[in-house]
Amino acid sequence: MLLRSILISFCLQQACLQLAWGQTQIDLQAQGKNVDFSGAPTTRPLKSGVALPSTCSVGDMFFLTNVTAGANLYGCTATNAWMLESSGTGGGSSVQNASQLTDLAATYSSSTMLAIGATCSLATPCNVRLGSVTFSFTGSTSATISGGSGTAFIYIDSSGNLTVGNNLTVACSSGCVAVTGITAFPSGSIPLFTWTATNGAWDTAGGTDLRAFQSTTNVSAGVGLVGTSSSGRTTLAVDPTLVGIWSPAPASSSSVCAQGAWSMDTSYYYVCVAANTWLRVAITTW
Repeated sequence: MLLRSILISFCLQQACLQLAWGQTQIDLQAQGKNVDFSGAPTTRPLKSGVALPSTCSVGDMFFLTNVTAGANLYGCTATNAWMLESSGTGGGSSVQNASQLTDLAATYSSSTMLAIGATCSLATPCNVRLGSVTFSFTGSTSATISGGSGTAFIYIDSSGNLTVGNNLTVACSSGCVAVTGITAFPSGSIPLFTWTATNGAWDTAGGTDLRAFQSTTNVSAGVGLVGTSSSGRTTLAVDPTLVGIWSPAPASSSSVCAQGAWSMDTSYYYVCVAANTWLRVAITTW
């Protein structure tokens, strides 16, 4: 009985000490087991706000609240460098079907740096085809801004270079080139992204994804041409009813020909005036 009284007195003393020093904090990682928060009124495991923190450590996560839905979740992939982790297109850029792809995506890393092609590697190259030539990008790159306001145009130029065209003050790391005086995507380029900047800083929600996995080219035959399409390929040829086609010099006036065909040798100029009917005129000097 005496022992029980001593134990009760001790427990009451410990309870009073806890009340005096504040609520006891529990280490869930060390003391929890199979923790289930599904019945909790609220769960907010991530920090959130309208701007990414200026500092972070690898593994940190952040929920950006002022961007397009689906482009909110960021992870810290390197010291003080954030990378979009959700299915959006990066930093609040317009969400499109191409956002499911990662090739040559531009993402907001900080107010001064855009990461481009973070998933491009030797094992998973980012390939771009221009005509019959394929260019492979096997590493990531970045675009760093130090001044200006306006829009940067990120694209593959007609020579296969990953380019950041701008009227800002932008420098590219190895893997891309910065070109000034650009106010629109150049003819013959492959658009990737645009990104806006204000007073020497990339806008957090300034990206627009213009990549397109599916595309087509419409070809129309002009005057003097005819076009045929088969198996996805369009072939253009000269319209023989409007443009005379050269043929070998006929052996006789009844050699096979289509009206409009022509030929010549050192002595005569030949013209097919009707099907399988040739006329000729002598060629002389003057």
